[in-house]
Amino acid sequence: MLLKKVLGVALAAVWLFMPLTSYCENIPPGKWWRIPRLSDRLGLTEGEKRALDDLFVRSRRRLIDLKSAVEKERFELENLFEEEKLDEGAIMNHFRRLERARSDLANERFMFLLQVRKTLGLERYHRLKELFDEFKREKGSTPGRWFNRGLRPPR
Repeated sequence: MLLKKVLGVALAAVWLFMPLTSYCENIPPGKWWRIPRLSDRLGLTEGEKRALDDLFVRSRRRLIDLKSAVEKERFELENLFEEEKLDEGAIMNHFRRLERARSDLANERFMFLLQVRKTLGLERYHRLKELFDEFKREKGSTPGRWFNRGLRPPR
């Protein structure tokens, strides 16, 4: 019975948060605005690049903390499952805490995306998604390979 409850809540959470997570995958990871070819094609100003840098740093710091919270709750939940006598109330409590931590993490990722969209405006945001799709469609290309194609950001 407990296993069915846990699995049901887990599947519901995955179903709810999957669209947000996958939506955030429509833009490149990392500091893509520092890739000259990409930022030139989007017409980014130095001020916009600095704003994106600041946004990235703030968001990245928060993501580090939120990922840590998810891992901590996952660890605590695993420990509860390993105990000889199962405490259903404690397990469900930690499961809710884990889901809340995951939700906070997804929310931060989405807030970063929202701020990027506000910075770029609609037209350039769509252009960024198109450019990212172009790179992904290239045979064997992944975002990490952009840097191997002479698109390395300046140091």
